[in-house]
Amino acid sequence: MNPQSMGIGGGAIFTLYNATTGKVTVINARETVPQNVRRNLLSDCHPHRSLQPGVQWIAVPGELRGYELAHRLHGKLPWRSLFEPSITLARQGFPVPRYLTTLSDGEPVKEGETLRLPVLADTLTTIAQLGADAFYQGPIAKKLVNDIQAAGGNLTAEDLKSYHKAHQMEPLNISLGEYQLFSPPPPSGGVVVSLILNILKGYGFSPDSLSESEKVQTYHRVIEALKFGNGQQFSLQDSAFHNMSKVTRLLTDGFAAEQRARITDQSQPPQYYSLSDSRPDTYGTAHIAVMDINGNGVSVTSSINHLFGSMFVSETTGVILNNQLADFCLDRGEPMQPGEQPPSAMTPVVLTTGDGHSVLLVGASGGSMIISAVTQVVMNKLWFGLDMKQAIEAKRFHVKSSNEVQFEEQFDKTVIRKLEERKHKVVKPELLLPIVQGIFRNQGCIQAVSDSRKMGDSDGY
Repeated sequence: MNPQSMGIGGGAIFTLYNATTGKVTVINARETVPQNVRRNLLSDCHPHRSLQPGVQWIAVPGELRGYELAHRLHGKLPWRSLFEPSITLARQGFPVPRYLTTLSDGEPVKEGETLRLPVLADTLTTIAQLGADAFYQGPIAKKLVNDIQAAGGNLTAEDLKSYHKAHQMEPLNISLGEYQLFSPPPPSGGVVVSLILNILKGYGFSPDSLSESEKVQTYHRVIEALKFGNGQQFSLQDSAFHNMSKVTRLLTDGFAAEQRARITDQSQPPQYYSLSDSRPDTYGTAHIAVMDINGNGVSVTSSINHLFGSMFVSETTGVILNNQLADFCLDRGEPMQPGEQPPSAMTPVVLTTGDGHSVLLVGASGGSMIISAVTQVVMNKLWFGLDMKQAIEAKRFHVKSSNEVQFEEQFDKTVIRKLEERKHKVVKPELLLPIVQGIFRNQGCIQAVSDSRKMGDSDGY
């Protein structure tokens, strides 16, 4: 249970692999802008401080329509059975983990206490019985709208009823040696991850790239590529509402080579990377990777955006609502439009070899830091010779939109000092860096890893 990070009050992106056909597809179930969104809402965005939470940031949830579509296209179990484990957890309760110590009735919830969500259990039971329509135009919809509007929000019954945005898409696809990387197209972060890895593949990285004599140069190049990736945040816009002709060029080897040629042995000012301003880092989201006995796999990232989303829970349904409209702060100066999906760093990826013998599923939680985390884990596995556990557990760094670099506490201090000599500005991370989940199948052997940074574990059957 990760109610602080994801849930049916948010949205999700699925990247799916069919082992029989070798085909990869994407299901986009991101939220959308309500019809009556406040016109000047984005004036509340600020580059140097966090947003004030509230119902004004709630977008139309898409999560359940995504589940519905995935179940219709790929599911075998009855719809109702999918909800039974969550219903049981919500009703009977679950131990509060260390990272989920928040407020309940004004009192702190302590680690290890049992947290029960009986109202949410009732809501999930109704959805299990009546289907997703119960949420979008049935009894749950009415309760949700009443609660949100009573708190001053603008979401309407028509917004929920008219949500039909969940759809299947063709993934982006680039070549990384013997592997093909498949990632979700805009408004997700797939195009930026693809660009960064395309830049870096030109260096011919290998396990020797992390030797004592090479690792400072290697990490410098990775950081520089991440900075160029940050400069392309415009590419995360909803293609149904924006001209995305530039995105096609971002995926070409030629464009990657142009950016690679601009990487020197020193860090540069933000403008060099097309970084016009900075944004506060965001946290949140949840990710899961699943593979079945036949080798079919899915990499899914789900989110209510910031931790606890809008900080508003519908008392009559138990649903925590998202604050996804805050993601439009990435596009300050461009007004959001009703029905538009907000930009997102969510990047669930699938990598496969041409013969299908090797398949890698990777994704992360961590808001705006997802892109750097997914990039580094893919590099660790494909180029630096690490196994799946080592690739995920290796100490990481994140490049902020302000051009500053955050390193995990245990990262090599000598490397950090030498990178500072190359004019990289290093700052301490405010919170835990992103959490990555991954599965690697090679021939018949499967290695599944859940990031220990959040005390996770893998499971099988």
